[in-house]
Amino acid sequence: MMEFLKGPIETVFSPVGIAVILTGAGIILSFTRRWRRAGTRVLISGALLFLILLLTPISQYLMLGLEKHYQPLLRPPKSAGIDTIVVLAGYAEENRSFPITTVLSERTICSMAEGLRLYRITPGAKLILSGGVVHEGDRPVAASMSDFAQQMGVSPEDIVVEGKSRTTYENLVEVQKIIAAKQFILVAQACDLMRAMAVARKLGMNPIAAPACYRALPRYTDGEGNLFEAILHPSTENLFMIQWAWHEYLGYVWYRLLGRV
Repeated sequence: MMEFLKGPIETVFSPVGIAVILTGAGIILSFTRRWRRAGTRVLISGALLFLILLLTPISQYLMLGLEKHYQPLLRPPKSAGIDTIVVLAGYAEENRSFPITTVLSERTICSMAEGLRLYRITPGAKLILSGGVVHEGDRPVAASMSDFAQQMGVSPEDIVVEGKSRTTYENLVEVQKIIAAKQFILVAQACDLMRAMAVARKLGMNPIAAPACYRALPRYTDGEGNLFEAILHPSTENLFMIQWAWHEYLGYVWYRLLGRV
């Protein structure tokens, strides 16, 4: 029951969710005679919050707080003899009428691209693809990731599919059953790695972080991002990043309460 409610509760109490609720409540109250003035104030509050989220770099800074912990892994450590690359899944929508590049989400393809890049430059490397079933009746996401890897030229003998897990914690628990304490490269979205690496270390694993798909770090490490630029170039991408960052921060706190990190 808690897992079922977690998604809606997280959305409702997110920054964008609060802005939507305030705006909607304000509109409804402004049509009533008794609460018209209060409704106008609530509506203005919701609209202002929405504009702040849309027009300021707050989303970039929230994302930066997640991405700054791990630098890009341009090449695997030569002296370590590491030959295992674990790629954590994002999302996939099973549909055999479309190519695999449409079936996999943008996030998953991005992580897979980084995993394949590292695979190509790591002698004798094996790929462990981790991700379970999203919709009942579908194949595990990891199976679709395997299809992608094979269509990109990876030998099936170099792929291990872990299709039981559905959360970051379960990803690492199931991967640990495969590799035990062996050192490995862990590929995930840059903003997801703070939680994933913390889980792996809590489990006693030996990961090397390989972030994929930075969204804020490249811009802000050079000092290029600023408030004026954000106002001149508003984007709904800001709202997406705020929700994503909110999910990760909340997830980290939740895992902390559960003793998983």
